[in-house]
Amino acid sequence: MFAGLTQSDFACYEARKWKSNVYNRERLEVRQKLLSLGQHCTSSLLGPDGAPLFLEASVEHPAVWNHKQVESQSIYFSRNEAARKQLDGFIDRQKPISTLLDDPTPQRNHLFLGVTVLHESLDVVLKIHPDASVDRHNLERKLDEHYEAERLLGLLHELPEGFSIGVLPNLSPVTSDFAMEQLAEIIGSLPPPSGTGGGMTIPGQPVHMFSIARSIPAAEFVALSADEQAAWVKTQLELLLPIYRFIVWTRENDFVSMAKVLDKEKTVRRQRGIHKGDRVRIVRGMLAGKDGAVAEVDAKGLLKVIVGKMVIKIDASDVERANA
Repeated sequence: MFAGLTQSDFACYEARKWKSNVYNRERLEVRQKLLSLGQHCTSSLLGPDGAPLFLEASVEHPAVWNHKQVESQSIYFSRNEAARKQLDGFIDRQKPISTLLDDPTPQRNHLFLGVTVLHESLDVVLKIHPDASVDRHNLERKLDEHYEAERLLGLLHELPEGFSIGVLPNLSPVTSDFAMEQLAEIIGSLPPPSGTGGGMTIPGQPVHMFSIARSIPAAEFVALSADEQAAWVKTQLELLLPIYRFIVWTRENDFVSMAKVLDKEKTVRRQRGIHKGDRVRIVRGMLAGKDGAVAEVDAKGLLKVIVGKMVIKIDASDVERANA
């Protein structure tokens, strides 16, 4: 049960405390409160497939990937772990190793909704890191189509007063006259991904993420009861959810032909680099130790192997190259 945030919870994130491990216990308590708040919200935060978004929290202690300081505490809602793994290999291959060491968190690769406690405020956000290439490019390609761009503009106009949009740290209010030209300018100002065309992450520097956010001052938030706090946060997340669903890549919302790329990679993994005509040795089953020639390879990794005068069907995982 969410106990509510107090002024002392926000005080954990004073600048003088960021680098100190002395406050880890206090920040851990805030982390637990936020997770409780997140669990209260998950039932209504459903992804495009109808499944709840995956909930996780930022670390409460200074670490390499937060540059040895805890400026804030956050919870995140994003695609589930299985869906992440499907995309992470492709995304990570596009980035230099240094960026993976600098920030290995999933929020670097995936669109997410978040709730963040800072010293002066609580923020509810939708964010895309410049390196979240699949979701980012999906958004950019959708905005190239007039109908889709108009849909997103309509979703933005449905947001109540108080939301801002932009590339951090430059956010502007989403007003009733917010126009397509402004949206295009904002998306165009998102930095290139790390390792491409001048894109480079400088350790310790703020990341210029695309963001749609609503902020409430800490004093105003703690004046609410625990139930009122939970209701306020849940409402803001639900307002952002249609925009999350509009942007996030899925096989049904695929404007970058990523499904074809993933299917091809899956086929290659199943076939394990084995091709027609290769000499292989069977390593499992009754014919283990026998050599043969590959006569056929299908997309599911099933082989037809000629062993002597026999032709057998066998999985690619049950053979190795004969000269291996």
